Amino acid sequence: MAWRAGAAARFATTRGGLARRLGATTLASLSAVLLAAGLATSAQAATVQPATVTSSFTPNPIVVGGTSALGITITNPNSSGTLSSIAFTDTLPSELVIDDPNGESGTCGSAGVVTATPGFSSFVLSGGSLKAGTSCTVSVAVTTSPTASGAEVVQNSTGLVSSSGGNSASGDTETLTVLAAPTVSVITPKSNAVYNFGQVVLANFSCSQASYALGLADCSALDDLGNTIADGQALVTDVPGAHQLSVFATSITTSVTTDIVNYTVLPNNSFTVTKIKAAKGGTLSFQLALPGAGKLQVTEVTGKTTVAKPAFKIHRKETTRITVALDAKGLQLLAKGAFKVRLNVTYTPTGGRARTVTVRSVRL
Repeated sequence: MAWRAGAAARFATTRGGLARRLGATTLASLSAVLLAAGLATSAQAATVQPATVTSSFTPNPIVVGGTSALGITITNPNSSGTLSSIAFTDTLPSELVIDDPNGESGTCGSAGVVTATPGFSSFVLSGGSLKAGTSCTVSVAVTTSPTASGAEVVQNSTGLVSSSGGNSASGDTETLTVLAAPTVSVITPKSNAVYNFGQVVLANFSCSQASYALGLADCSALDDLGNTIADGQALVTDVPGAHQLSVFATSITTSVTTDIVNYTVLPNNSFTVTKIKAAKGGTLSFQLALPGAGKLQVTEVTGKTTVAKPAFKIHRKETTRITVALDAKGLQLLAKGAFKVRLNVTYTPTGGRARTVTVRSVRL
């Protein structure tokens, strides 16, 4: 029995010593593990990156009074973890305001709120969130303010983006080119000009886009007859009546400036006098090819004396033969002997200008 009691005592002593040794080792290991975990957690917290931001205008450029979508893109650059409480305020340059409608698009998460009031010079995002490695875009429509001075380049800065990861390192700056409306200059035809039928009239016009050499997309002209007329090309002047030439200057923003010039082409007054024949008794006949309705005045003159002056009415385009008899003075002169006359034929088309054809030394 004594042997058993001694053995039990020695076992208890050994077990207690082993337990103490194991306990100390386990505690040291646990402390090391906890310390490492704490350091790792601190390191992870230290490497959380704030959001980054970029911006753009679409379209760019625009014309004065035009609209562009200002897009703000926010990115969570972290490989893990969500950025919350994303917010920014974008104060527009003085030349721009929020358009009406405001074209609001995007919220950066279901809880994000965009405030963009038409006519105001700033807009705000609040309450946005982004998962790791993702981006969102908030967009609003902007237009030129009433105080904008026309063609210019304006600059917008987004400012910093705040979030649970802190403020972004910087904002983003983007420029928007604002173009004045293109201009048109027409030299020929002149406004309300009157041209003869068949007159050669070369169109002379140009277009320009102030302060932006690449801003002009097209410069072209169209007449009321449906003809495309290039600068330096002859106008169509064989159709009498009132006409228009419309010149269009189109910018790359699709803004169009139009200048309309009115002009008139007179009726055709060209005609021919042929087959002149004198008959017994001083009668003179000749053939006329006339382009249209109008009036005809025939005069026969010898020296300074008019010996015949009949008038005729022309009803249509025609080739006709006209016969003219001498008046009393002419008959008296003829009784004294043959003589020569100057034949003047004057044709005035309806609504047009008179034209005279003269044939000299016609013997009666």
